[in-house]
Amino acid sequence: MARVLEGRRALVTAAADGLGRAYAVALAQAGAHVAACDVDPKIHELADALAPNGARTVLRVLDVADTPALAAFVADAAQAFGGLDLVVNNAGVVGTGDPVRQPLDEALAVYDRVMAVNLRAAFAVGRLTLPHLVERGGDLVNVTTDHVHTCGFPTDVGHDDAPDCPWAHERRAPTGGGPLDAYDASKAGVEALTQSWARAVAHKGVRVNSFGMGATNTPMYRGFQGDRGLSPLTMSPEAVARVLVELVAEGPSGRNADSVQLWIGHPTVLPPVSLVGTLGPAVTPRP
Repeated sequence: MARVLEGRRALVTAAADGLGRAYAVALAQAGAHVAACDVDPKIHELADALAPNGARTVLRVLDVADTPALAAFVADAAQAFGGLDLVVNNAGVVGTGDPVRQPLDEALAVYDRVMAVNLRAAFAVGRLTLPHLVERGGDLVNVTTDHVHTCGFPTDVGHDDAPDCPWAHERRAPTGGGPLDAYDASKAGVEALTQSWARAVAHKGVRVNSFGMGATNTPMYRGFQGDRGLSPLTMSPEAVARVLVELVAEGPSGRNADSVQLWIGHPTVLPPVSLVGTLGPAVTPRP
């Protein structure tokens, strides 16, 4: 991978495994220094994967829902690197439940955990890191899901290059379905934060985009699938991470407030600017 992000100072949440780990490795391969956290102590094993790329690292075990611990991590990363240029707001959990049959107390327990990690912590990451990003300009990437932006919504992207897409012959609606109501609500909230923040900091040279993807071979997705196994169309974390690097490498003249999405059965490549991206504010380059 070309070192298109040489010297960038990146922070990635939930990077011990899966997509977060792939993001951290891809960013380091592209030349970035990487601060990463995860609730899993395996986050420290990431050091061996990043070291060959010459990346400086800050690695921390923490639950992103623990706001004081998260704030300390962001502060330590910014101090170690002399600032931050790039943030990947990746941490997320899945919680499910039948919206008709699940007892309310169980449903609220699922809701509280999903919202604490997927939305409240994502909000905290943005609020903690944006003051650093506006100092020199940079990128905030909020990880969402293909449930908020499908190949059929808000525009129909067509399937000439994706005949194997499960929705090649119908227009796919948004959301993942009833059992994922709390998850879908949390990710819709992250998409709303993306739009709000993009308009708040574009004049400071900061781009804020969301980045969502369909079924990807990660521990979280494998756990969700259980005995059902994985479709042969399932994407690899490494391929998704390469697209993330391309998105960030667009620089100040690139898209802003966009919802960048990757769908199974479609090419795993950086797509054209979507409808919301065409409505996003232009970024003012920093001198």
